Amino acid sequence: MKKITVALLVMAMLAVFAGCGEKPLSEAELRGLLEAEITLPILDFWYDDYDGNGAFEAFAFVGEEQNPEMDEGYRGEIWFVNCDGAQQLEASPHGIYWGLIDTYRFDGRNFAAATTFAQTGGLVNIWGVYAGEPRHESISNIGGGLKQIDDKNFTLWHSAYDFDVTDGVTTGHTWKDYWFYWDGEAFHEYGGAAVTEEQLRKCDGAAEILDAIIATGETIGDIFYRGNGIINVNHLRTYESGRSNYHTILQLSGTEVTVVEVEGNGGFYLPALAPGIAVCPELPEIFA
Repeated sequence: MKKITVALLVMAMLAVFAGCGEKPLSEAELRGLLEAEITLPILDFWYDDYDGNGAFEAFAFVGEEQNPEMDEGYRGEIWFVNCDGAQQLEASPHGIYWGLIDTYRFDGRNFAAATTFAQTGGLVNIWGVYAGEPRHESISNIGGGLKQIDDKNFTLWHSAYDFDVTDGVTTGHTWKDYWFYWDGEAFHEYGGAAVTEEQLRKCDGAAEILDAIIATGETIGDIFYRGNGIINVNHLRTYESGRSNYHTILQLSGTEVTVVEVEGNGGFYLPALAPGIAVCPELPEIFA
């Protein structure tokens, strides 16, 4: 039985490298394949086995530095290289600049990420590799500032003008974190399920937090519970010609909620930043 298992493993590895030789290409060899296709210099090159199948690939940024004083001061192209050759994935559109490539590891799989920057902020683009082919992941162009929490969870911030509403005009730039995760096959957002103020008050510590908000003259708005235990409480202060929007972030642990300290509490939370990949949870028993 052991000999048969070993033979099957060898055959599987040979299948991986079919058409590319039995030995994975080195970093220098992949660089050579890329250099044969480009005229601009290579500014960034990340060589790795992205999908863990024994073959190595690389993501590269090819272009020129526009502003040495800025991390996002690059214009050029994102390329992917494997044993089959090099292919261009993205190019800088007019008025858009790139940051250089970063890599992230989620649950044993590697991903390449690069941010596009415009006047009001940046959007993260992420690529994975599947059976030797690059995939532009579903969380691309949703938010900026990817911050990895662990090998499953991370946040992206959302840039919005949602702080003040005066005579129907919304102003005030805010940045708010939204929560995402890798489930082993795809990326998803922790979508928000609606919770009433009455339900939230059933949690230990919630009444004191809500009463303190109300004591400032503000009104409790939408409340969203997410599958990672995060609760977003929107609250607002109204005045004659409009309102100001605020939020408080809570963490539910068991039956108790505590405030998550963040820098700035302007603007309001949506149930989901990316509804197409959001997964809304069932409410825990405490809210029943």
